[in-house]
Amino acid sequence: MSRTSQLLVLIAFLFTFSTGFAQQPDTLWTRLLKENTLLLQPSAAGFTGKGWNLIQAGVKDNQYVLIGEDHFMSEIPYFTEQVLKTASFNTFALEVDPYVAQLLNQKLAQSDTTSLMKWAVQAGPALSFYSLQEEFHMLREASRTHTSLIGLDQVMMMSDQLLYNELAHKATRPSTRQRYAAMTERATISATKATLDLSHPMYMQSAAFDQDVAALAKEPMTAYEKEVLDAVQLSARIYKTQSHALRVQLMKHQLMSAYVSSIKDKKVLVKLGAMHCARGESYLTVYDCGSLLSNLAESEYKSSYHIAIFGKNGIQGSPFKALPAHQLDPVNGDLKFIKPFFEATPEQNWVVFNLLPIRKALQRQKLNIDDVDLRRTILGYDALVIFPTAHPAHSMN
Repeated sequence: MSRTSQLLVLIAFLFTFSTGFAQQPDTLWTRLLKENTLLLQPSAAGFTGKGWNLIQAGVKDNQYVLIGEDHFMSEIPYFTEQVLKTASFNTFALEVDPYVAQLLNQKLAQSDTTSLMKWAVQAGPALSFYSLQEEFHMLREASRTHTSLIGLDQVMMMSDQLLYNELAHKATRPSTRQRYAAMTERATISATKATLDLSHPMYMQSAAFDQDVAALAKEPMTAYEKEVLDAVQLSARIYKTQSHALRVQLMKHQLMSAYVSSIKDKKVLVKLGAMHCARGESYLTVYDCGSLLSNLAESEYKSSYHIAIFGKNGIQGSPFKALPAHQLDPVNGDLKFIKPFFEATPEQNWVVFNLLPIRKALQRQKLNIDDVDLRRTILGYDALVIFPTAHPAHSMN
């Protein structure tokens, strides 16, 4: 062999070795996906399959279970109902404020189903996600197992009317009752208009709200009234400043306020948007409730289990007429960063990806992933559930 031929062979060998090394992470990624993709079969009676066995084990073996979701799809409250049946939960934390959560506890405890459903329909979007049929049914199932609801979120712009109405019934002074009744009416009118046009300003953002609160401050006020009005004012500030960081601060504050009575030494289920439930850095670059709960579990010598659940294709619903349902896009949509998982999901099957082995490979630097949000998903969640076709959850109105 000539010197030139030997050189060409050496170059070819080095190129082959280099190419194989560069492709190794892709090969490892493909193998990890294949080995950790488990099928999940839904039915009217619940779920079966190796994927469900994995979820059940995670739910049973951990003190805190978190479900990070993409909202407004009927499959997700159904999945959550099955999780509720897997263990005896004491507490169910929701993406509503603590006062609406307490109101829901009171209403769900009553035996008169007709009155309950009438109230829920009348409340409508003021119940946030739980104005949707499937979500409200999920809460009823939780109530039947004596699981107490707690709220971790701010007062939603369409929920404040419920709080003023409650205060109107509790106030002892006629003038105060009248003011709360007027606030209820103004907030209700504003919310009704906003459901048709989301650009319409909400009552808590208006000068009338500031004037009403200032007038109330001059009158005798119970500690509960002050607490609720302070919460609404802080929520108004969050909306006006569009501060996600402040919202997360509030959510963690609410969580810690409920910690001793409703979380510590309790079996807890948390269902929030996926941005809130990761055990590490969230999709919005803050450390959210999922991170806090993970740390709290460790401080108690216990553990947490974090599940993300997303629809691949289909329709994502909405509780507002001004925000119509829309088609999901796994390639170019908001969740395009988990495209590798979408591509590994069969067209007709629910699947569960066990993320723990993939996380270990990533942490040991055997796997190279450049997409920041894909990394956050793998590092922040223990299991990723993907269902093939989403159906919009239905409004009760």
